Amino acid sequence: MKVLKAMLVALTAAALAATALLLLCQAKNAPHYVRIYDAGDN
Repeated sequence: MKVLKAMLVALTAAALAATALLLLCQAKNAPHYVRIYDAGDN
């Protein structure tokens, strides 16, 4: 049972680390503004 708990803790920590890494990479590569319309293309 202790082995299963240790595996659960390790896998949870790995999943949290992977999620944080992906979110940081996404935030770094995201545009800093959202273009809703082009003012000059009428």
